[in-house]
Amino acid sequence: MKRATAQSYRDLSEEQERRAQKLQRSSLVIDAIGSSVVSPEPPIKQGKSYVDRALEAGVNVLNVTLAAHADGLDRFLDQAADYFDLFDARPESTMHVETIAHITKAQESGKLGIIFGVQTGSIVGTDMYLWTIAHKIGCRMAQLTYNERNLLGDGCLEPENRGLTSYGRQSIQEMNRLGICLDLSHAGERTSLDATASSAKPVMYSHADPKAIGPGKRNITDEQMKEMAARGGVMGLSPHSMLSHKVPGVRANVDDLMDMFDYAIDLIGIDHVAIGSDIFESFTKLSWETTTKRWYPSGFLWETMAAEGFSGISEWPNVTRGLVARGYKDEDIAKVLGGNWLRLFKEVWAS
Repeated sequence: MKRATAQSYRDLSEEQERRAQKLQRSSLVIDAIGSSVVSPEPPIKQGKSYVDRALEAGVNVLNVTLAAHADGLDRFLDQAADYFDLFDARPESTMHVETIAHITKAQESGKLGIIFGVQTGSIVGTDMYLWTIAHKIGCRMAQLTYNERNLLGDGCLEPENRGLTSYGRQSIQEMNRLGICLDLSHAGERTSLDATASSAKPVMYSHADPKAIGPGKRNITDEQMKEMAARGGVMGLSPHSMLSHKVPGVRANVDDLMDMFDYAIDLIGIDHVAIGSDIFESFTKLSWETTTKRWYPSGFLWETMAAEGFSGISEWPNVTRGLVARGYKDEDIAKVLGGNWLRLFKEVWAS
């Protein structure tokens, strides 16, 4: 794809800036994985709540994580209850998204649409029927594993890289039947390739960057990207420092992230690339350094855990600026901002 030279997102002309702002306002904007909105709620910044900051940044729909690691269904239910309370308390600005029509309604009404997701298949334990329960409550995307091994397969940090289990294949069949997006972000390389081949519907990586550009252990190979795209899937690129860095311990910036967009789009095409920020503003310095930082050591600090220029929901428009700076067409930028996720959801949610 022919593009402009690598102009920085910081150096837009007045005309480019107007174009970027117009695109951010008029496009459907979907973040495939964002911060928790409640339980815990991100702190107020400059007098504005997280919901207000998201809406001000032009974000229409956000996937939130209700369970991760080795959490069971009880964690999912507890978190879901908190979100139902949110929808009751702030109906003027938030809404639950379970269908494509809900996405349209969120955009048209100016509300933040919230999709329930989980970052682990452990919520079903050994009871396959729990996928039905989770779906009834609103789960619309789910990862098979977190970084570690579970009953469904190996996570990306398991050295044996054993792949998908028979129980994992059964879970994929249930997810396909119900209309739950299969998210492979934390899956091991072999598990993700097995799952992509096993799924009757397109798969997603809600938050992952190309391993060819960024050496992070959670990033994905060209083969994973190509197999996902060949079956109609979508990957969301992330500014999270563990993913977006090029040099270990050196914080990336939005221009570095744009290099990853260029690489991914050249490799698999514009129809298969989107955004999943994975920026959890609900973390405090203490909570992050005593959990994520401790469990998954890296050279990054709480202050540098996301790329410079995209370290919070308010900076979402810098991605649009970066895409404008790189010379992408309006219709292609709209695909990256949310159109590609919408197409995937239409295909998968139609159970």
